[in-house]
Amino acid sequence: MSDLSVPGTAGVAGVSGAPGVPGVAAAPGISIRQLTKTYGRFRALHRVDMEVAPGSFLALFGPNGAGKSTLLGIIAGLVRPSRGQVFLDGEEITKDRDENLGKRIGALSYQTYLYDELTVRENLRFYGKLFGVEDREERIGSLLRTVGMEARSESPVRTLSRGMRQRVALARALLHDPDILLLDEPYSGLDQDALVMLKTVLAARNKTILLVTHDLVRGLESADRVAILNRGRLVFEAESSELSTADFEQTYRDHAV
Repeated sequence: MSDLSVPGTAGVAGVSGAPGVPGVAAAPGISIRQLTKTYGRFRALHRVDMEVAPGSFLALFGPNGAGKSTLLGIIAGLVRPSRGQVFLDGEEITKDRDENLGKRIGALSYQTYLYDELTVRENLRFYGKLFGVEDREERIGSLLRTVGMEARSESPVRTLSRGMRQRVALARALLHDPDILLLDEPYSGLDQDALVMLKTVLAARNKTILLVTHDLVRGLESADRVAILNRGRLVFEAESSELSTADFEQTYRDHAV
């Protein structure tokens, strides 16, 4: 699975209050239309249509190779689609990209994008400066408390466990208070306390969230909607409240196994 790049360096995100685009209803937070991506003869995505409304939380599931990370990569601006369009807050971003728009998107994946030789605080200071975060020290201190890493703030990242690094990476992703969060397997490597922390942080969000995960239970209980991608096609989508865990596990087996 490919990892997302540091948000902002790709220069992609939505523009609040953008004028309506023909064919895009109500300017959803993320709108994907007929998205297709091919690599030679391999088709990673095929005519995918998807909507993630502002402030909502969509969990996307699928087997390895289904096209999930390719989809996130296109939204983040790291991968060019072969065909189709992506709109963020009503503005198409698959053709023209503004280098400042990336400040409105945050990404968390298995790759933490932290510098091993820098301390936890130094890493966050670096990204805070990169994103032009105001009141950086106050913001950093608040996030370190939120993710439970205040006591290790002066430790070099290389000395941290996998779970601790993922906590710091979450602080990095939230540092510039992005409107949109792209999460690629964020539960990987987290201990039980960290999983509870992440669940609490996501539940308290005022953001549009697209989560890719293999964890059916956590994804279902966290998200407003769930979707299944298989062989590059969107094969299922529903409100989370309409499904029990057992129902969704069976649905996943029917559509993706």
